[in-house]
Amino acid sequence: MNASTKALICSAAISVVILPAVSQAAGFYVKADAGGTITQNADLNEFFGPVAPGTKVKFDPGFRAGITGGYQFTDWFAGEAELGFLENRIDSINGADRVHDAWFANVPFLVNGKLQYPNSSPLTPYIGAGVGFSEAIIDVGRVDIGGTSFHGSINDTVFAYQAFVGLRYKLNERMGLSIEYRYFAADAASWQADFTSGTATDTMRMGHPRTQAISAAFDYRF
Repeated sequence: MNASTKALICSAAISVVILPAVSQAAGFYVKADAGGTITQNADLNEFFGPVAPGTKVKFDPGFRAGITGGYQFTDWFAGEAELGFLENRIDSINGADRVHDAWFANVPFLVNGKLQYPNSSPLTPYIGAGVGFSEAIIDVGRVDIGGTSFHGSINDTVFAYQAFVGLRYKLNERMGLSIEYRYFAADAASWQADFTSGTATDTMRMGHPRTQAISAAFDYRF
């Protein structure tokens, strides 16, 4: 057996060993994640009437959870549909006389595209992005600003998008654990209150929220 034949046989043997390790069969999967969020300060543009320029809403660190259904089309590309929940307590509002039991939440529904780097190790890095819409919710025990008071829950549907990056650890052929970083953003929300009295308008408007999240995820492949 000459050297070239030996080299060919060795190459074929290596391919047989490596390819099953890096390939990933096409199919459906589900994923659940949970973690923490930090939402940047947002402008308060209107509070049932005009507010002082530069009025800001400050948020405490919050919570994120999500569930995703996806399909692995190739070794490197998957498409997903994601339903999430992000919530932060409102810590303070510039110029407010009272902020009591006030919460801001987003419930996004997004369609994602995900790219991953298949390799022979159990670790697979990936990146992705998604677009869709989100239900932006304000739930308030009581907020008083400049003689105007509000309590209750109001919501608005807005355009939303995200980008994410993660690292998946393969537990076995069907299950994996991941750590993910996610940047989420949505259009400015405008909420109309059903019942107002003595206010200039019936509208509360807040600027574009921007949220960063770190979460742990578990996935199962069918």
